[in-house]
Amino acid sequence: MAKNKLLSDFYKSSEWISLRKQLMIQRSTPKQGLLCEQCHQVILKDIDCIGHHIQELTPQNVNNANISLNPNNIQLVHHQCHNALHERFGQVLTQRVFIVYGAPLSGKTTYVRQSKGHKDIVLDLDELYKAITLLPAYDKPSELAVNVFQLRDSLLDQIKTRSGKWSQAWIIGGYPLNTERERLAAALGAELIYVEATEDECISRLLNDTDKLPYRNEWQHYIRNWFLTFRPDSPPVET
Repeated sequence: MAKNKLLSDFYKSSEWISLRKQLMIQRSTPKQGLLCEQCHQVILKDIDCIGHHIQELTPQNVNNANISLNPNNIQLVHHQCHNALHERFGQVLTQRVFIVYGAPLSGKTTYVRQSKGHKDIVLDLDELYKAITLLPAYDKPSELAVNVFQLRDSLLDQIKTRSGKWSQAWIIGGYPLNTERERLAAALGAELIYVEATEDECISRLLNDTDKLPYRNEWQHYIRNWFLTFRPDSPPVET
């Protein structure tokens, strides 16, 4: 776990965050925007962009700025392209963990589906309910909450200890309180990804989804309560 923490701390450092943003600006053009340096398609959003180290980052070289913070050693790519890069060259991906948070119906699950690799694991309470009940989505009997939360805690422990041979882990949740998600990120050695959407956008998606019609009032409450509770992350301290 200590080795994984070295890498996770690096990816959360102000030096890395600042460099990644600088490279995104420098490599963007007014005409095309920012292109993935593998598939050469436009990277539409900040959260879709990952900094790939050509010379793989390891606990042994992470403190060597000529490797970890060298622009010539960094490509800006989509998550899917990053997964493909490692599989193509037979490299073993560092077991990175991402906490993907945002409002209900903000597009968190869609983002993870588009970004995850074939050997990644995903932890989502909605999917756990479906897996053990075979009930339709959003039909979650409260009587089964204890069982679902025990399954979640077991998976969180596996992620924390890096148990198994998965490549990356994606944890999907609302996590409106910055203290809650930052505490979980610290415990798991995880990186936070915010899927941004306005309250109006989330409500519009709800109203256009006929599958959620029987639970529309509940979901309107969930959405509004999330936005009332939400606290943004503290900006990184510049050094």
